[in-house]
Amino acid sequence: MEVRYTELANAIVKNITEGDVAIGSQLPSELAMAQQYGVSRTTIRSALNIVEGLGLISRKRRAGTVVVSKTTADTYTKSLHNIEDLVHYASQTERKVMSIADVVADASLAAALECKPGQHWLKIQMLRTEKTDDHSPVCWTDAYLEPKIGYQVLSLIKDGSGLLSNIIEKQTGTSVFDVKQEIGATAISETIAAQLRTEAHAPVLEITRHYLDRAKQAFLITVNTYPPDKFKFTFWMHRAKAVTL
Repeated sequence: MEVRYTELANAIVKNITEGDVAIGSQLPSELAMAQQYGVSRTTIRSALNIVEGLGLISRKRRAGTVVVSKTTADTYTKSLHNIEDLVHYASQTERKVMSIADVVADASLAAALECKPGQHWLKIQMLRTEKTDDHSPVCWTDAYLEPKIGYQVLSLIKDGSGLLSNIIEKQTGTSVFDVKQEIGATAISETIAAQLRTEAHAPVLEITRHYLDRAKQAFLITVNTYPPDKFKFTFWMHRAKAVTL
């Protein structure tokens, strides 16, 4: 279950980004908001810390809490390349929704997603292709959405471009704070091989991304399968001076 202060933060973010609260407007005091939502001032303060971290509000002593932006600031740090590379990649490719289903994680899926067996997910399978005449396949994605969030955005997840996390943030106010990314190799199944136009059981690249909110809870997990000729990561390593212990 989502921590209460993150629920409040998501509600405030949604109100601001959808224009219900104008830029320059002052939010109620912490005491007034605590009474409004029936929670402690500590909970309100924690929620506002999240919203402030996203660059939507400014909080100053005596001046109060003022809305300063309707768009969230980039809070990601560089890893491999950076989140802008991921966003750019998503905008330059197209997704085609192949199937949607409710699933319950068995032991095998729970291990793959790092969740508890029996956890419920809304699973969306998608094929991402290049924006070319032949729609050359780029990757196959199994996306697992937390059901409460998933059903709020399901009608918006259609064939198109962009990241699912951006759709979720815009519709629900749930913002990505961290993205955990794991890269490994796997053998491709016959079904996915046909979609990616490659040989069945061939070794392929698999990238699993956990999209975490400020409470470090995963609300979206994607398992992306790439044919060997479509994706490559480049790392640079530099020699550092030895440190005497």
